[in-house]
Amino acid sequence: MAQKYTRRQVRDRLHEQVEAGKPLLMFGAGIGLTAKCAELGGADLIAVYSTAIYRMKGQHTLMAFLPYSNANEHVANMATEILPAVMETPCIVGIGAHDPSLDMEGFLDRMMALGFSGVTNEPFAGIYGPAFAAQLEQAGLGFSREVELIAMAHEKDIFTSGWAFNPEEARRMAEAGADVVGALVGVTAGGLSGAEKSQTLEEATELVQAICQAAKEVNPQVMILTHGGPFKDPASAEYSIANSDAVGYAAGSSGERMPTERAVIGVTESYKKMKLK
Repeated sequence: MAQKYTRRQVRDRLHEQVEAGKPLLMFGAGIGLTAKCAELGGADLIAVYSTAIYRMKGQHTLMAFLPYSNANEHVANMATEILPAVMETPCIVGIGAHDPSLDMEGFLDRMMALGFSGVTNEPFAGIYGPAFAAQLEQAGLGFSREVELIAMAHEKDIFTSGWAFNPEEARRMAEAGADVVGALVGVTAGGLSGAEKSQTLEEATELVQAICQAAKEVNPQVMILTHGGPFKDPASAEYSIANSDAVGYAAGSSGERMPTERAVIGVTESYKKMKLK
């Protein structure tokens, strides 16, 4: 069963890696097997959130942002599969903060009682684009609810990672007390169901750096992780942190879906090349 850590313990573990010159890796897991393998591979954090379950069902990640299921019910069910598969790596839970019927504090406490060591804001309103995100915000269902979640967890001394699509969101997450800010530059490109178009590496990394600067103006100690868009493999992820003030990478489809696609297709093709007597 996953070990539970205090906020300080998680922060100390991450800072030790950075001070040793090692990049951080947060691995987004949709199933217990990939979480178990990510831990064996050395992941620093394992994030459990509803978008991951869709990609591991063979569906597009964007299904999690359409009104066909309850994100928080998904993550509560995923916890019973993934937490027992992890031994020592801190696990953080993605909570959908926008549901007006959700007792956010009660649900947060419930997730922490299961064994999670931190929280992040997922799903996130920014995925819908500026126009619709602004309408969600006006309706009281937008990014401010995500900031409220991170601030609530911070007040409870829970480790927090806040996703941000732009410098202003990064600034607000840092003000809310986020220990980590995830610089999210869009849906990950590549694979069977990834985005067909994305920014260039240079454009995406410029946005990452702007997010870094905005967050660090509020809290110089905040840690920035890159994610999404053209950052889809170790080489592109390394580019994003080598050319910005980010200290690590958050793997989602790039750590779980695409490697699984390649491995299963490859081994299936190899079996089909066997010779009959």
